[in-house]
Amino acid sequence: MPFVEAELIDLEHRIGYHFRNQSLLKIALLHKSALEGKEGHCNDKFEWLGDAVVGLYIADYLFSRYEKPRSWLSAMKAKWASEESLAQVARKIQLDRFILLGKGEEKGRGREKDSIISSALEALVGAIYLDSKSYDITKTVLDTIFSSDGGLELVFLSINYKSLLQTWSLKQQECLPVYQVIEQSEDRKRYRIAVQINGQGIAIGEGRNKKKAEQEAARKAWEKIIDEKYGASDSPCI
Repeated sequence: MPFVEAELIDLEHRIGYHFRNQSLLKIALLHKSALEGKEGHCNDKFEWLGDAVVGLYIADYLFSRYEKPRSWLSAMKAKWASEESLAQVARKIQLDRFILLGKGEEKGRGREKDSIISSALEALVGAIYLDSKSYDITKTVLDTIFSSDGGLELVFLSINYKSLLQTWSLKQQECLPVYQVIEQSEDRKRYRIAVQINGQGIAIGEGRNKKKAEQEAARKAWEKIIDEKYGASDSPCI
């Protein structure tokens, strides 16, 4: 199935960037399965470049906002740049709609796979970098793609931290985290929720509903765990 011009324009509108060379955008959206054994260009090489650009973007954000040791920054960067995290960002702009897949991947629901969607996002970023020939321009587009009033922290808030905390708690403490409402506004539009592990209070989160407050509490708890794991042994150097 060939690319539809109107769909490419729609994607450009979503990311706030118009390609001078449309062929770069098409390659970025072309999964290797779509070649179906034939010679041609798929998005693999663009993905490799985009991975480096996204990594720089996240590293720059963390470095400029957190006075943390290298190991903490590395742990957070790895999580934010993970397949799962980038797939969520890709779904925010509905990138899955625009990827060109082969018949086998289409039937196998490849459009829903984190690996394919996250790779397409990295390939798209690589294509933007190649087309613009500028990291500053690419960074502006990434600001649009990753946009959140609360910064990148909230971009990744909804997918990672509760599951991360639960996995860690089961493995290290052999119990599940417990979330408890400790305060709520009279109109129930603001909640403060504490998360406990083995009866010990770890962190408190606030949000406009219980779900967001729990996610915020989980994020703070996870960052505290990372901080205690890496911060004590590694001191930042200049």
